[in-house]
Amino acid sequence: MSDCRLSDNNHFRCGVLRYAVTDTLDPRLPLGRTAKSLPELLAERILEDIMSGRLAAGDRLKELALAAQHAVSRATVREALIALSKLGYVEQVPRFGARVARLAKDDVYHLFEIRAALLGIAARNCALDPAAPREALARLVDEMAALAADPVTPAQRFSERSIAAQILLIEASGNGRLPALYEHLSGISSWRMIRGRATSFLSAERRSEAAADWRLIEEAVRSGDGDRAEATARRLFAHSAAAVRAELEGSGPARS
Repeated sequence: MSDCRLSDNNHFRCGVLRYAVTDTLDPRLPLGRTAKSLPELLAERILEDIMSGRLAAGDRLKELALAAQHAVSRATVREALIALSKLGYVEQVPRFGARVARLAKDDVYHLFEIRAALLGIAARNCALDPAAPREALARLVDEMAALAADPVTPAQRFSERSIAAQILLIEASGNGRLPALYEHLSGISSWRMIRGRATSFLSAERRSEAAADWRLIEEAVRSGDGDRAEATARRLFAHSAAAVRAELEGSGPARS
């Protein structure tokens, strides 16, 4: 049976897979007083602000302001922004400067399609495998149902359980290529932004819908119905994609 858990340093580990949920840094200590690589630490802190939504898409990143805020030099700020630019989180605009990159909507929707296919394959394979970790999946789905029942559950907390359930199915699928594909997609900047902000689960209604979708997946896997397992897994991502589309286009539901 796969051992999926959230470690103390905010990483999911499930067998060979390791997924960073958030990169947390001590917010009390100015970066200029640490002994670590300042550009790297600053890049991580700016990325944390982007993931949390404190920095929104299109926000300008001014070197002087960031240098003063974090007690570092402008050269350190410049290096950090260049590093984030290479990863796709920051855009360098001529005669304007750096700003938080805007999500390419089509790219996000295409990623949802791909991930729906991957999870569909994993769910089907698990349904057809008598040795699949059905009890572990049921426990995760029960946790999601309990979280969804509380309207003030943080979106990120629900997202963590959903990610753990996905990893469980992917690793237990018996397809040796799926974990590597899943891990690769998890590292794409636009997908990390969606996940880091738990964009799919910002409302209590969405969390309830996702919990219901996961229950259907769990029931299909438990009953050994491969077709239904794949269809319900794809439906889970279709609903998530619709929620993210509404959020990106400015018509998302009110947050809980």
